[in-house]
Amino acid sequence: MPGIRPYDALLKKLEADGDPWPECEALAHITRMFIGSKDEVLKQISDSGKQGIDAINSIKRSAGTNYQGLVEYGVLRWLESSDLPVNAGPNAPKSMKDELTIYGNDTGGPFKVEPDIDISLWEEGGSDASPLLFLSAKTSLVDRAGQAARWKLYLDLHQTTCPHPAHVADCPIHRTKIRVLTKHPITHAICTANIYKMETTLPKGELESGQCRNNTYMFLHRYTTRTDDTKPAGWQSLREFPDLIQKVFGKAIRVSPSLEEVATPRAAEGGVRRRKK
Repeated sequence: MPGIRPYDALLKKLEADGDPWPECEALAHITRMFIGSKDEVLKQISDSGKQGIDAINSIKRSAGTNYQGLVEYGVLRWLESSDLPVNAGPNAPKSMKDELTIYGNDTGGPFKVEPDIDISLWEEGGSDASPLLFLSAKTSLVDRAGQAARWKLYLDLHQTTCPHPAHVADCPIHRTKIRVLTKHPITHAICTANIYKMETTLPKGELESGQCRNNTYMFLHRYTTRTDDTKPAGWQSLREFPDLIQKVFGKAIRVSPSLEEVATPRAAEGGVRRRKK
């Protein structure tokens, strides 16, 4: 809530200023909302009576959880303003955990990689083969992106159309015998608050660092929720994420004309806002 309240206020301000799609623009400001909530969150933890290592662990947990929650809230607000029959929820659906787990067998023996997914989007009433869109939301990409990157890399190996693995014994795809049970076509994106060492050596963000590149090169879709950072090639503002949602689901469910009427909470009061795509 310390982040959601100013986020709602930002939406109202953007709308009052005449922004044609405030739910898109607000996604670019999530880091600012997240950082602005720090003092209130620290007070909540202090008021809970936690001390020492318990307080430190609570602060660390709350950072990742709160950022993920703000990103999910922003995505939900955009979905609410669209006519896409798409649902969103936190983490990978529990009913699909085994289906999305990657299994393999390498020189060290059998292994499995469970999905590291913070936000899931799926078509309402979709089939076993309808598209899925996953978003991993990280405060920093130095360490926490590793599990998401590993799952994505194995997924890419599994989905390769290369004709050679069956004939090349030392090919890692052939050797590891990677398998995933799901039939859903999956698009996996990543976004970051981009705050690692923001107050010291990296005021413009970590996106150009070697660690960041090593943890994210396998993602085709990479987003940041800051407006003042440096965005190298391949990185976009999260305000562009709705374009990916429409690309993944729009064609499948036949929507998204260039100018559409979108039902909003105002529609219940007799009002309809027109949105440019």
